[in-house]
Amino acid sequence: MFASGCSLLPSGTWSGTSLEDSVDAAEHQRVSKLTHKSKHTISLSADFRHVNTGELDEALWQHVDETAFAPQVREEWLANGFRIGLIAVPEVMQTSGEDHDVDSDPINRLLSTAGVLGGIPSGVQTIPLRPSQRHELPISPVLEGSHVVLAQQDGKLSGRTLESPQLTFSLTPTLGPAAGQVTLDIRPEIQHGSVQQKFISSDAATRLAAGRKTWELPELNLSWVADSQRTLLIAPVHQPGQSEPTFGMARQMLRDTDHLQDDQHVILLLRIEDIPSS
Repeated sequence: MFASGCSLLPSGTWSGTSLEDSVDAAEHQRVSKLTHKSKHTISLSADFRHVNTGELDEALWQHVDETAFAPQVREEWLANGFRIGLIAVPEVMQTSGEDHDVDSDPINRLLSTAGVLGGIPSGVQTIPLRPSQRHELPISPVLEGSHVVLAQQDGKLSGRTLESPQLTFSLTPTLGPAAGQVTLDIRPEIQHGSVQQKFISSDAATRLAAGRKTWELPELNLSWVADSQRTLLIAPVHQPGQSEPTFGMARQMLRDTDHLQDDQHVILLLRIEDIPSS
């Protein structure tokens, strides 16, 4: 999906494939690989950028609506080094050819100078989603080898030694609650280990599941009522005056591997573009 050096290598969790529904499974696979779009598809724009952490100061966050999410959810993300909120669709993300005064707004100024990750000139990937179906979005590169991953869960610090960990968002969209809106359930997970396969039997069919092990982080589960006018910003917390400008899971997972020496980090902007009428 992304260029070498900054690759967010996809790796699945357990994902069921019915032997009876091989045609449907193949169709779903094509959607996941961005080669098919139907009238029922929801288009998600994912924009990965690398920035100097000093750009993520309070002046920027004054233009971000952090209150769109419940305080308890925001506190869990903050405890793990992440900051989240909604912004109006930045002018520099729009496709218009008009010139914009990027210096007049901190969001536009940030994105006009932020480096692009990936092989697409604009830096924006359009990801087809299907209502009520799980999709996976890799957020970080796979960290090769064995790593200790720390997470704050319910006020307690827990750590696990994991092989080749990778932060992934499990995305499940549903239409509504209002016309022109999509509720996107975001479940952050740490995938790790090697890909395995196993058969799962049920009353309906026998399914072949393939994927990696998953460390679920339910405290970070996020439900976002999205429309085409607002963008979800996910970024590391900037802590000025500290020896390390970021901390926690965000520091480990939102690093730009091409800019470790200058300590640049990755930010993610998500926006719903196309919503089916029914």
